[in-house]
Amino acid sequence: MITISIVSPQKSMDAIDRAIAQKDFGCIFHKYVYDRLEEIESIYEQCKDSSDVIFFSGELGYSYMLTHVDNIQVPCTLISYEEKHILSILLNFVLRYPHIPLNRVYIDFLTPVNDFMNLKKYLGSDFMPYVFENPVYNYNTLKERAEELWNSGKIDIMLTRTTNQLDVLNRLKIPYIHILPSEEMIRDSIKSAVNAIRLKQKNQSSKLVILIKLIYPEHITSMDREYLEITLHKYLLDFRKEFQYEFAIHSVSNRYELDMDSDLYRDSFERIQDMIAYLDQKGDLEFRLGAGFGKSIGESHYQAERALQEAIKYGKNDGFIIHGEDNILTGPLSLTRTLNYSYSNTKALAYSQENGINESNLLKIVGLFQMDENSVITAASLSQWLNITSRSCNRILQQLLDSKLIEEIESQKQEGKGRPTRQYRFIRQKFIQTFF
Repeated sequence: MITISIVSPQKSMDAIDRAIAQKDFGCIFHKYVYDRLEEIESIYEQCKDSSDVIFFSGELGYSYMLTHVDNIQVPCTLISYEEKHILSILLNFVLRYPHIPLNRVYIDFLTPVNDFMNLKKYLGSDFMPYVFENPVYNYNTLKERAEELWNSGKIDIMLTRTTNQLDVLNRLKIPYIHILPSEEMIRDSIKSAVNAIRLKQKNQSSKLVILIKLIYPEHITSMDREYLEITLHKYLLDFRKEFQYEFAIHSVSNRYELDMDSDLYRDSFERIQDMIAYLDQKGDLEFRLGAGFGKSIGESHYQAERALQEAIKYGKNDGFIIHGEDNILTGPLSLTRTLNYSYSNTKALAYSQENGINESNLLKIVGLFQMDENSVITAASLSQWLNITSRSCNRILQQLLDSKLIEEIESQKQEGKGRPTRQYRFIRQKFIQTFF
């Protein structure tokens, strides 16, 4: 039977309870209530091994999960508004509050995550309400946006879905209407999640392709080259046997291709990390790994090729994965926390060309910002993410400092007579304007 873990603030959970009490979905529900977003990480650890899907009451918890939990192994979804729902909310508002124009209203659940529900398609710019435009989505940024609009006299009222933020709005004395999804919306969202899981269980698994490229020493003899290729093949066979991981192995020159049916969320991600660690621990091979998930071998192979090129750029025994419709790169996979970033960020690519920073390095820094905008950065810590020297990282940090994208904070004192370590943090608003 399908198991759904519902993650929500208490007030929203009460509405969900009422909705599911009236319908038999043919599945098991586990419920987890949080007061602080940080609790979501421990909730995920509790429910990941027993859940077919994790279901959030709104975009705030859902967004936090995607940006703060590494290597998510369980599909996640949320109670999502459709265009008809937001239009209905606005129509009811106009009828109830005819004296407040829509351009004096702030709606904190119209965000980049849901593409502002395409509201600009229906309303001219003179009638558009204020929306939440910051890609960093948490209680603090929500509070700052509301406070900014209210204190500058731009709004008369706000519509909010953020249950755990109501006490903050009361303290700030900002008028608001708390919007809860209807029971019909909740049931429709749950039904969609259940249907998607059932369809996935019936259909063939996703295709996974892993490409592993050997890096040869200079001036290698043909005999030594053949020995390294045979050694890698043996290690892959040993790994397959030891981890009981079924995959086909194809050898093409200095590359090995592994093909299999797979499930991105449950097994494959960790197994790829296990494979990288297993090969690296052998100590006698230099390799790069790229993995791709898709609906066909062809699509997965294309993704794996691109991920392999990223691993080659990174330049050490490690790997990257590309998955999803947005071709998100995840890696380096050997690190405890992995970055998510995309070459579709045209602003970052333009900045890299204009300022002479390697585009892959810059995109990883943007990924670091998205993962944790409050990161304290040093040349040494950045060196781990980028696999370049601390001296090169210092040059990049100086460029970002000159562009006012980061700021220097108090240096970290070293034990003994060592120089203090220079530390930096992101200047959030400037970083967002430049790269998002």
